[in-house]
Amino acid sequence: MYCIVDIETTGNGIKGNKITEIAIFKFDGKHIIEEFTSLVNPECEIPPFITGLTGIDNDTVRNAPRLQEISKDILRITKDCIFVAHSVNFDYNVIKNELDQIGISFIRKKLCTVRLSRDVFPGYRSYSLGKLCTSLAIPLENRHRARGDAHATVLLFSKILSTTGIETTLAKFLNARSQEATLPPSLPKTQYVRLPQKPGVY
Repeated sequence: MYCIVDIETTGNGIKGNKITEIAIFKFDGKHIIEEFTSLVNPECEIPPFITGLTGIDNDTVRNAPRLQEISKDILRITKDCIFVAHSVNFDYNVIKNELDQIGISFIRKKLCTVRLSRDVFPGYRSYSLGKLCTSLAIPLENRHRARGDAHATVLLFSKILSTTGIETTLAKFLNARSQEATLPPSLPKTQYVRLPQKPGVY
């Protein structure tokens, strides 16, 4: 079972970043089983450039629940699921850090649809969610809102699961020690293996 997740936040980094919206689709590989979507009060000001990107401003989240108030929903729907997201380390670590701050442990296996897409759909100039959806004819509504991006990621992940040999690919990416699981999503493995192995000036 998988949980496809997308969050909107107050910034671009992981540390100190606060969630303003979260969407989670529980997915069995063929069908969406359950959905959870909520605005989140970050308890801090939302920068204007983020509002310009997402449309979420301070008034939007003023009466929204705090993360602590929806933490049980997040834990329940993601329990025993593989956490899937586009650039998964961002979404996963922001959620994990915020839950850690309120004393809640959050550990899930995870898969990145950026890295998976690079592996099963090679040759594209960009692997951003928007560009991939255009290239693969995947509908994407409400870009830069959690539900719209998460639902598009469900459709992308469904296409990934339909490719030949995907079981082997998933096993490789779920191996915590493999390069596929540890490399940054923007660094193709083909570039990594060409990097010099010895110190020096190149």
